[in-house]
Amino acid sequence: MPAARIFLRSSLVLVAAAALAACAQHGGATLPAAPLAVQDNVAIPDAAPTPPPCKGQKVTKNFASLGLTLSSKGGSFCIPAFGGFGGTISYPKAKPSVKVTVTSSSTDYNKLPQLGTGTALFYLQISFAGGTTFGNEIRPVGGLTGAAITNGKPYTIFGQATISGQKIKLGPCYSVATKGKYGGVIGAIGALLEYGEIPSKTGGFLEVYSGKQTSTVC
Repeated sequence: MPAARIFLRSSLVLVAAAALAACAQHGGATLPAAPLAVQDNVAIPDAAPTPPPCKGQKVTKNFASLGLTLSSKGGSFCIPAFGGFGGTISYPKAKPSVKVTVTSSSTDYNKLPQLGTGTALFYLQISFAGGTTFGNEIRPVGGLTGAAITNGKPYTIFGQATISGQKIKLGPCYSVATKGKYGGVIGAIGALLEYGEIPSKTGGFLEVYSGKQTSTVC
């Protein structure tokens, strides 16, 4: 076949391909594209959705915070969503009912002491507006969740409160993450509050670390 005819045929093929691509973009044509895994030989992992924010939470570049009331009947509260983390924490009966502010972060922006080994994945600060006494039982529902938490892996929770000027350690305890809609779920974090007594207005915090750093189960 003459070279001129070969060149002409190749040119027509290129023009036709360009026209089809233009139609697909502007005319609503439904030309199926090859999957990315076929095109680039790269598989796309499933991405977990981000945990939703709590109603009324406030967000800054370093943390998210939320004001709420702990019930004398016990229950659970929403964890302010931040840095890909969120969820809920169950807590025991709080008598009397007390107002608290919870603040979540994925970095130690507030210069908290590192209670565990390594770098914490998540920090939750709790500020109590008054005194209360916690019961000894929580409902095993909910938990801290996020894509950075791996299903089947252990995580250790440390806590500390300042009462009458003294630093009181809470825990530690560990929990094995389960699978959830937004990633792994670390349950029973609220167990650190069981039997706790807060005599007056004060503050404390919880830190979550990867791995089993204690033999005590939450």
